[in-house]
Order: sequence, then C-alpha cells, then structure tokens
Amino acid sequence: MNVQKTMITEVVTIQADDTVERAIAVCEQAGIRHLPVLEGDELIGIVTQNDIRHATPSPIGEIGEEANRLFLATPVRKVMKRAPITATPNHRFKDVVRLMVENKIGAVPIVSAGRLVGIVSELDALRCLLQILDLVE
Repeated sequence: MNVQKTMITEVVTIQADDTVERAIAVCEQAGIRHLPVLEGDELIGIVTQNDIRHATPSPIGEIGEEANRLFLATPVRKVMKRAPITATPNHRFKDVVRLMVENKIGAVPIVSAGRLVGIVSELDALRCLLQILDLVE
C-alpha cells in the first residue's frame, strides 16, 4: 500500500518567519505536535512540540520572564529542524513507518514535485496498525 492512501492531505503549516508563539498557538488549535515549516511554498523544516520545549528558556525570576518574551517572539526558523526527512506519495506506507522508526521521528512530510502534499505521523501508523489488528481478531 502506498502512502498516498494513508497520508493526511490537509496539512497545517507555518511560515519560517512566524514566531514561536504562533507555532505554539497553531499546534494547540489544530491538536497537532508536528508542524511543517515553509518558506513561501517550499518545505524547509519541521518544528515539533519537543523542539519548542527544549528551546524554552528557564522561567526563573525576572530574567526568565524577559527571556520567555524574547523566545516567544523568535522566528520558527531558529528552533526548527532543517531539511526534514521526507517521502513521496509513491513510497510504500511501511517504508515511511520504517523511516520514522529508524530515525526516531514522529512524522514524515510527503512531498511531490517540490511541494508539500501530505504528512504521515506516528498516530497515522497506529491507526493503520489498529485496523490490521481488528482484521486479525
């Protein structure tokens, strides 16, 4: 089965110059943890809730409050992972899941002709596994 049948095609994205604060809001609003980062229409990175959490400054004292304000105003490009591992719609679903497992990543953007056309996350893989388990039982 190719990934085109299982990928999410309504991909929520963010622009590289958008702020970390906007990325947090977009993730919370959409209920997602992996946010592809675009520059125009080109995929240049991916930012996750973990990336943001690891980059967040300590909240201790007044210095912490100021650091947090500055951090929230930081462009996403400063905290994203550049050149994310991607696949095409023609990749087999199991190969995309294997990419996630081998690289210890939670999502793989799906790109066709240089444009983001979908995404597969660990939750999508678990949904597929659940369907298979339902068939087996």
